[in-house]
Amino acid sequence: MKDCCTKNHELIKQKLVNSQEYMQNVEEVSKIFSLLGDATRMKILLALMEGELCVYHICEIVGGKQSAISQHLRKLKDYKIVKSKKLANQVLYSIADEHVSAIIRLGLEHKGCI
Repeated sequence: MKDCCTKNHELIKQKLVNSQEYMQNVEEVSKIFSLLGDATRMKILLALMEGELCVYHICEIVGGKQSAISQHLRKLKDYKIVKSKKLANQVLYSIADEHVSAIIRLGLEHKGCI
């Protein structure tokens, strides 16, 4: 559409079309939302929003084999969505920071809008 009614559209296009930062942001944020979009990982995150848990209890809450849950936790940990700490012979998992909880809370709030 060449005869656009506002100059702002052209400025936005010029800023983003060849921007490496824009494309990098698209890739990184898409990956984060992809991780959050998996039902099993969301079950894990909703459970962890209640407090830190060991893998054994996460498996009981979420359902599934420990090996599969551990793989989900590793992916979430790689992207700093969850964190872990070792306590004696257990590893305890928790939400990495308030940003993650805020995103999930916003999703929960938005589900009432659809």
